[in-house]
Amino acid sequence: MSLISLSRSTPQANRTTTKSISAEEFIQDALHYASGAAVPLTAVAERQANDSHHEPMRRATFTLTQECIDQLQQLSEQSGIAKSKLIRLWIQRYASLNFD
Repeated sequence: MSLISLSRSTPQANRTTTKSISAEEFIQDALHYASGAAVPLTAVAERQANDSHHEPMRRATFTLTQECIDQLQQLSEQSGIAKSKLIRLWIQRYASLNFD
């Protein structure tokens, strides 16, 4: 057997295309899976319904103390919400406060 015979002689089967999800959603689902919790179908349907108004995201770098990093990690693990999503939720909440 030569290396030539190992090469693909036929194209790969067409894969069914599924709706893409963000890296954050993938990580969150992976954490749920790793903890033994299944993602309910209603959550998947809700995610698909909310996909229409996703904005492109950009990376940001923050300087945090080790204590803040540990607290953020603990909150993420307890809530099952990705750290970046927690930060976005806090920003939205803080922005909604009336400082007048």
